[in-house]
This record gives sequence, structure tokens and C-alpha cells, in this order.
Amino acid sequence: MAGELRFGTGTAPTSGASGYVIEFADSADKKIKTLDSAGVTSTLNNDGPRDENILINGGLSIQQRVAAAATAIPSVSTTTRAGQVADRWAVTTGNATTTSWTQVDTGAAAETGLLAKHYGRITQATNAAKFIFSQFLTNYQMNHLRGQKVRLSVKLKQIVGSNANYRLGLLQLTASGTIDVCPAFISAIGAASVEPTWGTNLAAITPDATPTPENGTISGVALTIASTAAWVRSSCVFSVPTDCKNLCFVLYRDTLGAASDSVGIAELQMTQGPDIVDWVSPQFDLELIKCQRFFSKSFPLTVVPAASLSEATAGSGATGLLGKSGSGTVLGSQITIQFPVQMWKTPTVTLFTPTAAGSSVFRLSGTTPAVQGTTAQRTSSLTDRGVVITATNEATTNGAVGDLVGVHYTADAEFVA
Repeated sequence: MAGELRFGTGTAPTSGASGYVIEFADSADKKIKTLDSAGVTSTLNNDGPRDENILINGGLSIQQRVAAAATAIPSVSTTTRAGQVADRWAVTTGNATTTSWTQVDTGAAAETGLLAKHYGRITQATNAAKFIFSQFLTNYQMNHLRGQKVRLSVKLKQIVGSNANYRLGLLQLTASGTIDVCPAFISAIGAASVEPTWGTNLAAITPDATPTPENGTISGVALTIASTAAWVRSSCVFSVPTDCKNLCFVLYRDTLGAASDSVGIAELQMTQGPDIVDWVSPQFDLELIKCQRFFSKSFPLTVVPAASLSEATAGSGATGLLGKSGSGTVLGSQITIQFPVQMWKTPTVTLFTPTAAGSSVFRLSGTTPAVQGTTAQRTSSLTDRGVVITATNEATTNGAVGDLVGVHYTADAEFVA
């Protein structure tokens, strides 16, 4: 019939000729696809969010814990994922004393080859060392991927130092592990060109040989990427085991290099299927909500949590009213904290005193604002929705019923082990 283009369904071709793309109808799912000379199959009519990035904050734009400027990574470890940087991302390093992180904003000065607004920069200030950059996925995030193929991709740029080899890999929490519980991450990061020794029940998934990787070479259980002075995207495909319980995206340096080496990392993706997917920045507010299910705070988005910050800088925190005045051990206030979103599990809550040192409720109004007495969490009230904080009266009688009191908090439900 005029105006129709008919395809007979069949099995996927092996590969296209160099410089050509084959279009065909796949008998497996009756969908129209293309096949290029590298063996990459792309579906022309994907279902719903199939091309959506499964990783959270792959653009590294949301950073609630640490400052954007070059900063030594707090709590960075040689064995765990404790070095939290941009939300959902952690750094593990072979030398925990000098590793720093910078969040770079390209909004005012675009960089050639980069589509994302932000990228991260990892620098070893005085000691050469390998590092592992990782994100651990909940079972809810990855359950639909079991038995499926996924493509991992990243853009790298060597900023300081000679070009070096990096490794892009995918770990699984095997059937022997406990769902949504990250074991001790590594027992050894390995010498130059030696694979890290992954923790109990964590195992590397070997990349698929076909389709041909993008700007990298499969070697053993990961894709080896040679960095350059320009932003280059590298990617490859992995087949997810049907019985795995969690997945962990890993990017790690393969060689030690020099003491001052610095590399830029950007546009981290995990997408369903073998298709090569161009970077599209997600809607910022929705990405923030996803991050807040793992970490939330009372501080403004770009203010690093700390005690002693002024109200002008950090606001009043979570606030309430002084319900009883006086001095001594009389219960003075109760503050109900409701997290911005329901967290994925009950978090660990840490308190910070506004405008003063410590972790106590602070009286913000009345005669001579001051730290209240003993502050405590009401243990039975801590859930994935919020917590109640109580405080006794301060030692003076300067407070009056109705005075404003406040306390800052962080709620942390990230995978740190």
C-alpha cells in the first residue's frame, strides 16, 4: 500500500558495515532498531523512561555536605565509602590524608565537550594515590534491571598531570549478601594496575564484549579508559545478573601517577539497554528530592552543616517555642522536625547549635539569647519522616514562655560502609 514501509521481523544482525547503520525489526520484541558498525543496537521506540539515568545526581550539581571550593574530603577512608562529596557519591582512596574535591560550575564559562553544568575534580595534593568514585544503588532503583543489559558512561578530563588509565566498572551485591546493606567496601585498593579487593559479597560484573565499548578497552572486569586533556565520553555495556541484590557504579584510577594529579569527572550515567544515550540534565528540583531521601538538612542548600553559624548565614534551623521559662532542669522546649521528604530508611540525625558551639537547642529571642540546657532526641519518635528534639531550660531565667528556640540538624541515610 502506498505510504507504508514494511519490515519483516528477524533476529538482530551481527554488525553493520563500516560507515553504515542497519535498520531492522527485531523478532524478539517487534521493535524497530538500528545497528551500527560497533555493534551498538539502538531502539527507535523506547518505552517510557528507558533512557532515563538510573544514577542519582549524575551531573554532580547537588552538594549538600561539602563546599564547592577545593576542600579536603571529610572522613575520606582507605576502606569505606565514608568520603562523601556530591550527594550520593563517595571517594575511597589509597591515601586518606591529602585527597581533595572541587565542584566546578561551568554556567558562566562553558567547556568544550561538556553538556552538564557541573563537574567534579579529584586532586591528590601531596601524595600519589589511587581512588574509587562510587554510588551504591538501592534494590528499588535497580530491581527492574536484573537479567537486563545496562550501559555505563562517564566523561573524563585530565586537568593536571600526565594522561592516565582509569577503570569503569559495575559491582553487584551477590545473592549471598543482605539486600540494601552495603558491606565493608574494600579490604585493599591495590597497587598500580592491580584491581581493588572488594568487600564480602561484592563482586565485579565483567563488561560485555559486544557491542564494542566507546572510547575504552575491556580488560578483565572493567573498561580501561585513557584520559586526555579534553572531555571525552567513554561507555560500555554490562549484563546484570538475575540474582543480584544491589548494584554499585565504580570509577577508579588504575595507576598512581604524580602527587599533584587532578582529574575532572562528569556526566555519569547508567541507562537500561545497550543504546548510547547523550547527556540530558535532569530537572533540578526532582533530582534534589531524590537526594534528600538519602541526606537532608536544615541549612540552606549551599551552606555546609556546622555549629556556630549565624542566622544571617544559615537561618534559624528547625524552630519551636519556649514552653516553660525558668532555670535548671525543667523541660523548656520541644521541637518537631519533619524531614523535607520521606527518607528511604530511618536516618542518623546529628544536631548543631545555631550561632554557638555544640549540638544544643538555642534560644534565639528574649533577653540575652543563649544555649538551652540538655538537648536530646526523643528516641521513640525518630522515623523516616522526622524526629522530636527536647531541651531543658538554660541555667538563667532570661527566657520567657513564647521565646523562639531553634536547632540545626542533618539526617543521613547514605550507604557508608
